[in-house]
Amino acid sequence: MKTKLYPAITTLILVIFFATAFAAGVITSFEARSEGDYAYLEWTSESESGLSVYRVERSLDALQFISVAEVEPTGDHSSYVYEDHDLVKSSTRTYYYRINALMKDGTNSFSSVKSVTLAFSGIQQTWGSIKALFR
Repeated sequence: MKTKLYPAITTLILVIFFATAFAAGVITSFEARSEGDYAYLEWTSESESGLSVYRVERSLDALQFISVAEVEPTGDHSSYVYEDHDLVKSSTRTYYYRINALMKDGTNSFSSVKSVTLAFSGIQQTWGSIKALFR
């Protein structure tokens, strides 16, 4: 008895391929680096058709991310910059970032994860603690 499973598998593979290719096409590049006492993120887009918003997400362990900002799309082939100044001023800390492209249909795609390591002096740590008291 022969089964006709091959066409169904082929169709499933093509659907997964095209869905992945479409989602991955939103963000074409993503870079993150330290700039003094903050993290500087920049990314570029390809087609933003169906895109609702970009969410900038941060993590301390590269596993559990929280949303720290939302950036509205400005059109196909755009460049974006986000500066994260709301960071704990400890001696040395690594932050992990990714960009979540949230589509209007409820799906999303993620950029690669980038790390930024910041080192702070004792004076910066003290000033950061004083500012935190008044937030």
